[in-house]
Amino acid sequence: MHKFNLINYNFTALIMLLLSFLLVINEVDLKSNLFFFLLLFFSIFQKNLNYKFKKVFSSILSIATIYILFVFNDYTLSKEYFINLILGLIFLKYSELEKKEHQYFFNFSCVFLAISSLIYGQDLISSTLSFIIIILSIIHLYTLNQTKILHLNIKNLFRYLLFALSILPVIAIVYFTFPRAELNIKLFETKKNQLGIPDKISLGSFQDISDSDETVFIYTNSNEDIDKKFYFRVKIFDKMTSNKDWINTEYRLMLSKFKNDFRIIKTDNKDISDASLIIFPHDKNWVPKLNDYNYINKDLNLNLINNTITSNKILSNKKSYKLFFERKDISYQENMIKYYTQLPNNVSPLMKEWANINLANSKNKKDYLNNILEEFKNNNFYYSLTPLAKGNDYENFFFNSKTGYCEYYAGTFALLARLAGIPSRIVTGYYGGSYNDIGKFYTFKQQDAHSWVEIFLNNNWIRYDPTLSIPNENILESNNTNFEINNTLNQTSLETSEDGINKIGVYFEYMNYVWTNSFLKYDEKSRENFIKKNLANTDNLKIIILLFLLLTFTFYSLKLITFIYYKKILYPLFFNKLKNRYKIISNHMTHQEIFKSLDKKDQKKFQNLFDNYEKNKFDRNIKISLKNFYVINLQILRYALSRK
Repeated sequence: MHKFNLINYNFTALIMLLLSFLLVINEVDLKSNLFFFLLLFFSIFQKNLNYKFKKVFSSILSIATIYILFVFNDYTLSKEYFINLILGLIFLKYSELEKKEHQYFFNFSCVFLAISSLIYGQDLISSTLSFIIIILSIIHLYTLNQTKILHLNIKNLFRYLLFALSILPVIAIVYFTFPRAELNIKLFETKKNQLGIPDKISLGSFQDISDSDETVFIYTNSNEDIDKKFYFRVKIFDKMTSNKDWINTEYRLMLSKFKNDFRIIKTDNKDISDASLIIFPHDKNWVPKLNDYNYINKDLNLNLINNTITSNKILSNKKSYKLFFERKDISYQENMIKYYTQLPNNVSPLMKEWANINLANSKNKKDYLNNILEEFKNNNFYYSLTPLAKGNDYENFFFNSKTGYCEYYAGTFALLARLAGIPSRIVTGYYGGSYNDIGKFYTFKQQDAHSWVEIFLNNNWIRYDPTLSIPNENILESNNTNFEINNTLNQTSLETSEDGINKIGVYFEYMNYVWTNSFLKYDEKSRENFIKKNLANTDNLKIIILLFLLLTFTFYSLKLITFIYYKKILYPLFFNKLKNRYKIISNHMTHQEIFKSLDKKDQKKFQNLFDNYEKNKFDRNIKISLKNFYVINLQILRYALSRK
């Protein structure tokens, strides 16, 4: 049985085991959590058993764990997979803990998991859990090197925690002054590839990515209206293949083909110092782009044709970017604009006929586009995340099923526009986001992934979002909170009952944002600025060195004074008083012999003084509490100065 004793290294190991499990629990799916829970139960159960082939059985189970986690990770060697493997190893090593020396490898495994999670996660929960595990590991190592296990009391607990926290100044020095190498080594694929936008748009492309509530990025800008809905663009799909897939034409190919067919005619810039974006790791190089904004970062590349941004490096860690206002007016030649009207030869004849009839009945191109939106609005079209799979059959969707979600409506709208000779392209990214009124920022999750259309009219790309044409009562299901769902339940009572929980979630989201933003803002550039400002300056450096020397001198001076005061002044005064009272002639008696010479009353009275002297006789580091310091001083001085 494990008793509640933090100073017992077996109990500390159990706490580290549970915290390691909590560290990973939010990063894996349900089946992985169930598997880890079984491993946790097994490790605790087997640790309390003693049988001959324990290590053999653990070795077999470790091989099975490697394979099972590989299957759960979709047969992908990713960072998540190796972090999960470390946790599995921790479970199995805990089950084998018998001797004290076995605890060391377990301890180092927990620390490695904590550091890996801190580097990879960086959010408030994982950072807090990682920090606690590291503190406990220091206590754990300290207790492993004790000759006996101490009892848990305020004094010992304070001593161990003080020892653990004493490493914080070292961590702070390393954090603020040493170079911070970013871990951007990409050896394997990762499950994070599920984040973002597909590489092609087909009917049903968003079905596999729209049910995730994982955070993709956080946007803040105090100059924006909080009621505004934001469209962050990620990818542009400008070509339809013979399979009816919409694909993206590479930027270098577009530049090669149309290098003389477009040019920048005007650029407006304005610094927006309080606009920023935190993007979470997704192991790709796309970066969300807000219209008329750009990033202050040399590692990002702007695609002038698509108005999208990519990074030179794979985004394997959280990044914080500053934004500034930048609007570019671009002039396009007719040759390039025609590219956005091209279609394969096997487009539905029925859709061609519909486009020809409605174009003939429209006043102009804009009126024709509005007719498409009216068709979606008034002819029983529905928004649903689970439409019947029909492949890339736009004809069936438009004339029969009339049920789909954003890429159904965007793809159909772009197709009908091109059938009328109107340049169009599909834009994919994120729409809406949830607003945190405490921190004044927007959180965009994967379920906010969205697609819309841009139409080229009057030498400008104009946004059309055909999905928003669907009446609210025709929205059957949606993960994007910006699309209202017709619900017959009593929403008022439901919202009232959940208001408290939602408020807690808002506060926690704000705290996590503050932590993440502060953590990320101290990057390599900030470190260099810190060193230049505080350490490179000669005067500041002199002050820091002098303060360090002064504190060191004061600390050791106090230790020396305490040693001299106790052992050379206070206790000799006390013992001389006793010798005079009891007529002890010999000066060579030990303190034990002096104690035995006292009567019963004085032995009881001075027991604590002799015990303290015994404890610190050969120790220059006087281990005594502040309370006992005053009590012993007062008791000795009172007796030494008395007339008896």
